Amino acid sequence: MKRKVLLQLVVPLLRLCVLFLLLTMDPVRPSQPQKLLEISVLFRQSDASTWSVARQGMEQAALDLNAELRFLTPAGEDLAAEQRELLEREAESGTNAILLIPSDREALADTVEVITSAGTPVVTLETDMSDAGASVCIGADNVALGEALGNAALNGAPEGSLVVLLDTAAGSTGVTDRMEAAQTVLEAAGRQVSRCRPMDGESLASALERTLTVMRPAAVVAFDAADLEQAAALLSEREDAPLLYGAGSTATVAAYLEQSTIVSIAAQNEFAAGYLAVGAAVQAAAGQESFQLDPLEFFLVRQENMYEPENQKLLFPVTR
Repeated sequence: MKRKVLLQLVVPLLRLCVLFLLLTMDPVRPSQPQKLLEISVLFRQSDASTWSVARQGMEQAALDLNAELRFLTPAGEDLAAEQRELLEREAESGTNAILLIPSDREALADTVEVITSAGTPVVTLETDMSDAGASVCIGADNVALGEALGNAALNGAPEGSLVVLLDTAAGSTGVTDRMEAAQTVLEAAGRQVSRCRPMDGESLASALERTLTVMRPAAVVAFDAADLEQAAALLSEREDAPLLYGAGSTATVAAYLEQSTIVSIAAQNEFAAGYLAVGAAVQAAAGQESFQLDPLEFFLVRQENMYEPENQKLLFPVTR
């Protein structure tokens, strides 16, 4: 009798406990890994080493946002033609989005327009191609950055003196916008301006060496990190070197800034640029319409303020 009563009490209680557990637990679902978004990243030059910090930002964003990146670099001399082929190939392969650092926005405009119209979103870094259908551009205001570099060079180049601008952009890019803005500022302030452009097959270092042989500029201005590194390497070996200004914040640039080979730089947070670019590509792949982001801030950094906390974050980013 006691056993019967006990069973009558315990069994319903056990049933209630099981029912409670079932109600409070998530239903059992088959374990299926979430599919990664595929994003193709197209650099604008074969040597992508100066984009290393931005790439770290891209890779961190990919981890955080469940994306897989495929990095592609052109290998030949006709960068625009190679980027066109890569754009078409990646779109045909079914990539979810393309992150493009354009080598020539005019030469690539038709291709970008075709692939975005067909449903493959494109986000650009540094050079705005929204007119051709790109979702958004991540980067600083190139005109403002160029004007800032032009004004910085005014301090080292007396009125009437010559300032050499390093002109390596093969076509129309954000780097070209910076150079043109700087030239406008310098000429308006009474400085002479000459562009140093490598001839076919000539390195930038050789072109600058040739320019310095026939001219005696007061200052040289570079408009991207790769050019700034090469110019600094050459000028660091010359006793009569002109003052050097430029854009970029690589470890090599920071070392030359510390040595006073470079007078000042315009620097932005490259890690943030890479992170935001992948974030924008993920949003575009998810079907979000074209959208706007404010231009990234940039800062003028000199040797005397390079170790201030905010500038250290630009020059020596700590990544996870």
